[in-house]
Amino acid sequence: MKQIKEIAKILTQIDDADLMNAFLEDLLTPQEMEELCIRWKLITLLDDGVSQREIAKKLKVSIGTVSRGSRGYQYGNGGFKKILNKIKNSDIITE
Repeated sequence: MKQIKEIAKILTQIDDADLMNAFLEDLLTPQEMEELCIRWKLITLLDDGVSQREIAKKLKVSIGTVSRGSRGYQYGNGGFKKILNKIKNSDIITE
């Protein structure tokens, strides 16, 4: 999808956290922002070895939501794991 590549290119060029936040808030609805945050938290918990049932309970989401996230984490294009490794190696600052 051409638009995804265009958005990805834009995102890689934003090096200011406040600008990125403003861009995402303009691009996404509040519900989409919330879903994005939940999805990311779900991925980080999976990476930490937390069980799917515990994640569902902690995030107050269905086990199906966690399962879909888990499939992306395990069988996706590897983006989640690459970013998580960059965070762990301090190539990306999350605070």
